[in-house]
Amino acid sequence: MKKLPWRTVIYLAVLGWLVLDLKVCHGPLREAMRSRRDAAVAEARARGWVALVNQEPLTSEQVDLAVERHLFQRGKKVGEIPEKNLAMIRRAVLQALIDDTLVRQHADGEKFAAPPEETAAFVEAWKSGFASSGDLAERAAAQGLDPAVLDAELARIWSRKRWLERRVAPGVVVTEEEAKGWFEANRAGEDGALRPGFFEPTKVHVRQIVFASGDEAAARERHAGGVGPADDFTDLGWIASEGLPEEFAGPLSDVDVLPGLLEPFRTHLGWHLVEVLEMEAERPLAYEEIRGEIVAHLETVRTEETVKLLMGKLRKVANLHLFPENL
Repeated sequence: MKKLPWRTVIYLAVLGWLVLDLKVCHGPLREAMRSRRDAAVAEARARGWVALVNQEPLTSEQVDLAVERHLFQRGKKVGEIPEKNLAMIRRAVLQALIDDTLVRQHADGEKFAAPPEETAAFVEAWKSGFASSGDLAERAAAQGLDPAVLDAELARIWSRKRWLERRVAPGVVVTEEEAKGWFEANRAGEDGALRPGFFEPTKVHVRQIVFASGDEAAARERHAGGVGPADDFTDLGWIASEGLPEEFAGPLSDVDVLPGLLEPFRTHLGWHLVEVLEMEAERPLAYEEIRGEIVAHLETVRTEETVKLLMGKLRKVANLHLFPENL
């Protein structure tokens, strides 16, 4: 006769009791949890906290600092923003803080740490963006980062970023078939014309001499004499006509015979004598030429979508309480 799996039976019994207590009978365990939750919510309101994220408070001071960082990165200050716009920014920043807190809680809960060599490279790259240690200290202070623990804080920021990337990576992979399919589906519009980015526009290699606005006669005299000394010309390299101002692109678009000197023409800079050295006609780009850009685009789109889905899941299982009256 086989022995009863008593351990399994006990586990199932305890699990069943928990389910009944929490979901059906609303027993003492559920009431104890509710009491603790209600006490935490009451404390949050009393202290003026703006949110509780799994019982961790977010304060208005944290929101203030995050708003300052947000505006600092855009070259603005709080006093420059209208009150209505500032209120919208504060609400958006709070949502970002909640997401950051959830990522940190899960990363810390898994005791995840990015590889030391990666972290060191990130810290060094961040610091190298400043001309001096004074500039670094000023930027750190503006973002609420204590210089004494700056390296540790940057290491935590990098580890959370890598944790998030690791979680979303499986949903971001772009196959060769998908990239080629996107290329074929998007390269032409309904009229069959190639869309920008899927063709190389007509380009010309030019050099020029610029005469003063009142020197039309000098420009025409030089044109009549032919090219002459090349040292007088400034080489402008290869230029796509669609990227030029109309006053300059117009004369270039009328070119029928190349290479050669164009008729002098005037812009706001003066009179131009332009010599076209070479020309490359518009041509469609092959998939292989823009494959990297396509893959990067699709990875960016999928990363945004996957992060949004992940944050939705983290929020769904989180214990969130918002107190907009304290914001």
